Amino acid sequence: MIIATHNGKFHADDVFGVALLTQLFPDAEVVRTRDPEVLATADVVLDVGGVYDVETRRFDHHQLSSGARDNGILYSAFGLLWQHYGKEYCGDDAVWQKIDSRLVQAIDAVDNGQDLYAVSDFGAAPLDVSEVLGLFNPLGDDEDFDSQFQVAVALATTLLQRYRLKYETSIAAERTFLDAYAASPKKTYVVLEKFVPHGGIATKQSKLLFTVFPGATGHWTIQTVRPESSQFGSRKELPESWRGLNGAELAEVTGVPDAVFCHKAGFIAAAETREGALEMLRQALAA
Repeated sequence: MIIATHNGKFHADDVFGVALLTQLFPDAEVVRTRDPEVLATADVVLDVGGVYDVETRRFDHHQLSSGARDNGILYSAFGLLWQHYGKEYCGDDAVWQKIDSRLVQAIDAVDNGQDLYAVSDFGAAPLDVSEVLGLFNPLGDDEDFDSQFQVAVALATTLLQRYRLKYETSIAAERTFLDAYAASPKKTYVVLEKFVPHGGIATKQSKLLFTVFPGATGHWTIQTVRPESSQFGSRKELPESWRGLNGAELAEVTGVPDAVFCHKAGFIAAAETREGALEMLRQALAA
């Protein structure tokens, strides 16, 4: 298979487009050219050629036929490829959607000159991935476009793989959490038998106040749940009398012999055992 894109200066959309395709077709040859005769012989053409046609696997976006998303963001070559090949690459519609929302749409917008944000009063613009990949274009006589393109594709490949793994992991964690919550006898708390990241999905459960889970140190943790649309705060804080106490002092107040600590802000506490954490949960719910 031959994958063709334009030569010369590259951008995030052709770099990520090639990164996506070469993971799906690892034996493919990548050709960078604008020669119409060479493009005509390629199996897949992206970001050049003036044609968007899925059947002939032509994915240029520089013409009116390339279209736009419902939110108004115009497709770049990467966005067009993502619509056709992204689900095959992800193997999961939810993973595909999350990468589309977090990565692909931003690349599409920047490549088409559409602003995604306004700089605040601080006056410092955020650094985006399109700018980062643009840095790999030659900066001196000892660098050439084709070699630097390969460097950029390698970075984009790693980023795609990491995003896929990130969302595979987070979605699996959400499903594990929801299964445990569905089995919980009360909807004000959930006990997880193993730790999974759950801050975001916990907040979406409107009645949930506390989660209990084994922590990285081997202790069992009781943690409050944030209100929706908030990075801080708790729907119900841990008892005020616990806050800032450790070890024997906390054990005396709670009556839990293996109580370990309670944060002074009242959002997290721990005991050495599951039973100890559950007793602290019972008291926190009753407080």
